[in-house]
Amino acid sequence: MKTDQFILTQTKYLLHFFSFIVLAQLLLTVSLKHYEYLSIIAVGAVITGCLHYMLSRNFMLTFLIPIIISTSHFYLISLFLIDHKLIFIYFLLLPIILAVLFKHTVLSLSLLLITTIECIVLFRNVQLSVQPMNNASLLIFITVIIGMLVLLLITFKMRSTELSILFKDQLPESTSTSGYLDLFFEHTQDAIAVFSIDQKVLAVNPAFEELYQWKKAECLGKRIQLYHPSEEENVVHRIQFLLEGRHFKNLRTKEIRKDGTMFEAATTLAPILDKNNNVIAISVIVRDMTERIQAERIKMEAIKLNAIGEMAASVAHEVRNPMTSINGFVQMMNNDPSNPYRAFTEIMENEIKRINLIANEFLILSKPNIKERKQLDVEHLIMEVISHLEHEIISNDINCNIYLAEYQTTIIGNEESLKQVFINLIRNAIDAHTNKGSITFINTISNDTLRITVKDTGAGFHQETFDQLFTPFFTTKDGAAGLGLVISKKIILDHDGTIEINERAKQGAEIIITLPISSFSKQDYTYPTTR
Repeated sequence: MKTDQFILTQTKYLLHFFSFIVLAQLLLTVSLKHYEYLSIIAVGAVITGCLHYMLSRNFMLTFLIPIIISTSHFYLISLFLIDHKLIFIYFLLLPIILAVLFKHTVLSLSLLLITTIECIVLFRNVQLSVQPMNNASLLIFITVIIGMLVLLLITFKMRSTELSILFKDQLPESTSTSGYLDLFFEHTQDAIAVFSIDQKVLAVNPAFEELYQWKKAECLGKRIQLYHPSEEENVVHRIQFLLEGRHFKNLRTKEIRKDGTMFEAATTLAPILDKNNNVIAISVIVRDMTERIQAERIKMEAIKLNAIGEMAASVAHEVRNPMTSINGFVQMMNNDPSNPYRAFTEIMENEIKRINLIANEFLILSKPNIKERKQLDVEHLIMEVISHLEHEIISNDINCNIYLAEYQTTIIGNEESLKQVFINLIRNAIDAHTNKGSITFINTISNDTLRITVKDTGAGFHQETFDQLFTPFFTTKDGAAGLGLVISKKIILDHDGTIEINERAKQGAEIIITLPISSFSKQDYTYPTTR
């Protein structure tokens, strides 16, 4: 198995010697005033410059060796077409030999086939010259031969070095220590990268490419920023400590992908030392903690909601008992025609109703689990809720649409509780509109979950209120208890789902609910896809 650094070194050697041949031929052609070769050699020089630029950018690094070998073939055949000397035919063996040495089987076979066809065509259509070569031809021939010999020596040296590393003590790669390390590096699920002491990338594994979205060829030999700008000061201090031989284990860090998105990670940093204990490189192992952190957050929220629910249940029972007696006496007073304080007692009755409503919400919040569960078609349930609230929707000049998922799905849940969630969301959306607008349900299936996106064209949420939207008793509406979203979240969590608010919604509010699918059917729907 070739390392990235070995491929890079191989490519550099090959390109440098190809450049040497072209440059030597260019100087000799000009000095000896044999300008018939000048155009082809000049084109070869330009192509060589382009290849050097690609190598400096690590562009298509894996394919550079085949490109260089193929270019050398066409370069040599072009020289032959200018001076039809038989000796130039032998030059065409050079690219084939190189392809074999670098173990590019497909390329070597392709070049062999192409060269054979070219030789057949040339022998039939071109009159070859077997006369002695002039000085320019001789010098060009010599430079190619010398370059070929030096290149072969270097290549064999590099090949022996590679074999000594990968097959140490005559052991197969899969059973040697280095072989196991290579397999671990390639197949581990954690992202691993090796940096030089000047912070250039020396090697990355496939997990790194997947996590950070950087391709190996794009980042090798370069300095790339993988951390959030807020981490810069900490990163500088860590590098100083690493260069002193210290290491860091499972640091919580904020990392940046190639596209600019951020994720939280557990990062382990360690210096790589040589035999003299000098730091020669830095290893970085990164594990994406996004899912784990999200699971911890959901768990903590569930614990918090359960604690609030228990407290709410106690308060609700203590409040409802005396309120029942007070409400009875107030109703008696309101039914008394001679009551001189009717205006006040009617206000009292309305406030008592509001207290009872809040107490009922407390009781809903206090339910630890939803015990009565059955198979439910959530999309059909949403349309029932829309029909139930149809008068409120129409009277506020709201247009309500629902786009169904690709397949009909069912979940295991409590019908009344889920209805309560969608009633809360629709009423919140209605209250967010000052004039006509729309409420849209978009349902999709993703990874065995039903994703329900609820959008409206109302006023939306203010940026400073996002962190408090699921906080008990927080509300932006006059007269509201501030428990609607809290109750909705608890119900969704009890159904093993999630509920989130999209902070990047361009217009209005956008709430995303996910629920685990119990089963789905590919049969046609019996109800319309929009309402």
